[in-house]
Amino acid sequence: MKTIYNVHLKIAYILLSACLFSCGKSLDNPTPDTAINLDKIQPGDLPLLLRGAYKPNGIFYQPYPIWDVYSDDIISLQGSTPTQYNPRSYDDCNPNIEDGFGNARLYGAAYTAIGNANFIINFIKSKGITNMNSVLGEALSIRAFNYYRLAESYGGVILTVDLETDINLIRRDKNTEEEVYKQVVNDLLEAIPLLEDFKTVDFISKPTAQLLLARLYLQLGKNKEAFELAEEVIKSGKNNLAQGDFAEVFHYGSKSTEMLWRLSEPITSYERGGLYTMYSPPPPYRGSSMGLTWVDPALVQSYESNDIRASLLLERKNPVIGENVTYLLKFSTDIAQPSSNASIVYPMVRLAEAYLISAEASARQGQLVLTRYNELRKARGASQKIASNFTGTDQFIQEIEAERRREFVGEGRRWQDMKRYGKAIPFLKSKGRDETRIYLPFVTTELTKNAKLTQNKGY
Repeated sequence: MKTIYNVHLKIAYILLSACLFSCGKSLDNPTPDTAINLDKIQPGDLPLLLRGAYKPNGIFYQPYPIWDVYSDDIISLQGSTPTQYNPRSYDDCNPNIEDGFGNARLYGAAYTAIGNANFIINFIKSKGITNMNSVLGEALSIRAFNYYRLAESYGGVILTVDLETDINLIRRDKNTEEEVYKQVVNDLLEAIPLLEDFKTVDFISKPTAQLLLARLYLQLGKNKEAFELAEEVIKSGKNNLAQGDFAEVFHYGSKSTEMLWRLSEPITSYERGGLYTMYSPPPPYRGSSMGLTWVDPALVQSYESNDIRASLLLERKNPVIGENVTYLLKFSTDIAQPSSNASIVYPMVRLAEAYLISAEASARQGQLVLTRYNELRKARGASQKIASNFTGTDQFIQEIEAERRREFVGEGRRWQDMKRYGKAIPFLKSKGRDETRIYLPFVTTELTKNAKLTQNKGY
């Protein structure tokens, strides 16, 4: 008989199963400090365990804004103490190793989800279950997504794909970033043929996994593969770009099919994920924010007057600094949805990304093809471009970068884009930092738990 125990070790996933497994049938509603005998889990329990991996403790919302604040898209002066999520430190590209609000929870929650996924994957494979392909595909995708998220944030991390319960095997140094990305690619390639077509935004479907893999391929310079996957998603015909009302994409009860995968959470009096209170303007807007987080002025000026995305930008005088700033309303219930349905939406994967990946991957192969780029801009009410507007593919790639900023501001993609476009290190230098700040640090609590874990350079 084998038992998984919660020992609160976030360096790897001895906690992973335990944090999400409950001794009752509410396995999608995790409780801490529980244990369950592995031989008591039945195949019928796996969908509940899978749902648990989608819960806030599995794919954590709180650190969602980190990489946008870190980048040139968002300016934030919030935060004052290093033991809280401190946007000011991220705005300075100098995250504190004691920051336990955003950084530590991103790390720990990712491993929680990975542990749940590992259990499901190993259970199905070890028992030769053949009628749960979709569950297996989702578990593989969740593991891939979280390792992808970890590698983007920390570079190399501890990579484990078995259900390991020997603490001595867990306390070790990290794998390389290349090894982690190789595992992500392998997981997504295995998952894609197992997954179902798009049915709901709340769970990972085939096009979601395809677009996640296309995103990674683009980041790795595998442009042909990225292009092919993006085109498959577009041509599947299951989803369409929103037109006319951009806010509709971010409604909890949206009828738009543009969102491929989202996380959502009811808004409480203090929505600690950050999107509501952090990005919201100050009162009378319901976020009741201090209004110390806003959009880069140069980005604001890049929107054309008819661009529907600009409808989610709001210029107001900031009462603290006494200057006009522009707030981002993608996540504000005042604009995005009525108060009677006040759940915040965290967009993980949107169809728009497929159009811009297709355009960029094509350009990086030396082809100046504007079709997908123009289709997205048409849906957004922006002007159409022709090939003669660009001197060549290099200039077009620069324009795609600008389009990605307009499209995905606030959605957590900008810092990874800046790395791909060669903008990250120059930006760091402008902040008085160096290339060591490409990644986040491992917080000291993790280093204390695992003395073999090597801190990232520069911290």
